[in-house]
Amino acid sequence: MKKSIVLIMICSAFMNISCDGTQESNKKPSDPQATERAVSLYNRLFQLMDKGVMMGHQDDLAYGHQNYNPGASDVKEVTGDYPAVTGWEIGHLELGADRSLDSVYFDKMREGIIETDARGGINTMSWHGDNIITGGSTWDCKGNDVVHSVLPGQPKHDEFIQWLDRLAAFFNTLKDKNGEYIPVVFRLYHEHNSSWFWWGAEQSTPEDYIAMWRMTVDHFRKAGVNHLLFAYSPSSCTDEAAYLERYPGDEYVDIVGFDIYQFGDDEAAIQNYCRDMKHNMDIVTKYAAKAGKIPTVSETGWEGIKQADYFTKVIAPLLEPYKISWILFWRNAWEPDKPGHFYLPYKGHESAEDFKKMVSQPRFLMNQDINN
Repeated sequence: MKKSIVLIMICSAFMNISCDGTQESNKKPSDPQATERAVSLYNRLFQLMDKGVMMGHQDDLAYGHQNYNPGASDVKEVTGDYPAVTGWEIGHLELGADRSLDSVYFDKMREGIIETDARGGINTMSWHGDNIITGGSTWDCKGNDVVHSVLPGQPKHDEFIQWLDRLAAFFNTLKDKNGEYIPVVFRLYHEHNSSWFWWGAEQSTPEDYIAMWRMTVDHFRKAGVNHLLFAYSPSSCTDEAAYLERYPGDEYVDIVGFDIYQFGDDEAAIQNYCRDMKHNMDIVTKYAAKAGKIPTVSETGWEGIKQADYFTKVIAPLLEPYKISWILFWRNAWEPDKPGHFYLPYKGHESAEDFKKMVSQPRFLMNQDINN
């Protein structure tokens, strides 16, 4: 009996096993001063990967498709449960506006983030900030000096720091019922290897892009914003070298992913998407394993979903061989002029039952699944 107790104690010391027999984690995120809740989320993400892949949806609580109704969830209407991961977009927060570029009031966004966190869901954010030189949108790619202009010592640096301070102030209003900061995954300057954003490959050098990323993260940390996990997500890449060309370093990144969409409605388009998805999941999962990071599919989808069995016939088989933390589908637009702009089915859509069938499989995790 004593030998058994000694053996248990020795095994616990080496394997970090808790008294109830479950294995504990002690992984540290990139921020040395990360809050307890941020550390807890980071470890939880690793643990949940052993359980399955979490289902995510951009702006899920912000509105429904063709229905501007804050708090509504197309995913819940279809499946009976919320997605495990909810995405939010904070573009225009940097301007001091009261609503995002998708017309979501930031007060309502805060409520949605708090609600998601309270039921055990995970919040992730993207930021399509405006072009600070032209005053145009994120997609205004005139010139190739925007990134360089915001670096220390450059003309737009001080103004850009004011933008970051507005973001930091918002992040610091995200608190749970106990007054603790809610941890959020912040996906910075994404799809940077393409050239449709002002921080893209044709608009900046790798050195300037990396400097801007590090400057941004360092500023948040100095401002006492220590409840963010940072996600790196280029578009489709040819190989690991291309994937890492603008990588800011492991000390500035917690989560690695990629953004990829299906374009075109025929069988060839589906096959191209499957090929590119597999190729990029290979790159991301291998690097994540090597660097000790969380791998994700950080943005994806097929606008309009024109195949009734798309989720069980295409998405589920694609993900089956991979250990991925989550897959996030893009938003279901509320705007009247965007009737075909949706990436998960809404109630009544022909693929709704198929999506419900897919997420009912044990491998796919919805909100209730990650809290059981």
